[in-house]
Amino acid sequence: MERKVVLITGGAMGQGKSHALKFAENGFDVVLADMQDPEGETFKQTVAEIEAAGAKALAVRANITSDEDMQNLFEKAWQTFGRIDVVVANAGVINFGYTWELTDAQVQKVIDIDLIGTWRTDKYAALYMRKQGFGRIINISSTSGMYGTMAKWGVRGLTKTLAQELKGTGIVVNTVCPTKVKTPMCETDSYVQFINDLTGMNFANWQEMYDGVPFLEVADISDMVYWLGTSRAA
Repeated sequence: MERKVVLITGGAMGQGKSHALKFAENGFDVVLADMQDPEGETFKQTVAEIEAAGAKALAVRANITSDEDMQNLFEKAWQTFGRIDVVVANAGVINFGYTWELTDAQVQKVIDIDLIGTWRTDKYAALYMRKQGFGRIINISSTSGMYGTMAKWGVRGLTKTLAQELKGTGIVVNTVCPTKVKTPMCETDSYVQFINDLTGMNFANWQEMYDGVPFLEVADISDMVYWLGTSRAA
């Protein structure tokens, strides 16, 4: 039986790595796209864990703000596996600050990666999935996107638009909106300060923060992503 294929952006670590392992453990081959060098230790470790789960892994260095990189990524995936069943648009960054505090450069970076980068991922996912007549596209937004944060709110709108456009094609489009999750992105001084400002607490480090504020385990998000990628009920 031919193995299915999942493509995940931001796949070298954090939530992307967790999603990749979930699919690999359940019979999928995996395409990992990330800004990191595939020969770097972090990326190599992720590939090794996927292969240890019995899956094939294609690791590609790709910047989702580059159309050339994304075109190359999907071409490599298609040439290697001949199919792309699930695409998880996971890559993203975060800004800390109120609207009036942010610089043009900070806003542009987040919009370019979180929103336009997700659109670019979706664009190529739709082009290739339309060739085969089926597929699942899963965009990672955030609970902050439920109440208005610019880029993540935009991801939800993008998802709704694409879902309408692909009606009747066999391609299903969904969004996952995680809350705070235990990943390396949260294990920084700037994120701890963000939580301190938000809660009025005074955590000295991320270990104290994890003990004092509810954070989800990354596997909880991967379970939902996998369900959306494989379940008929999704």
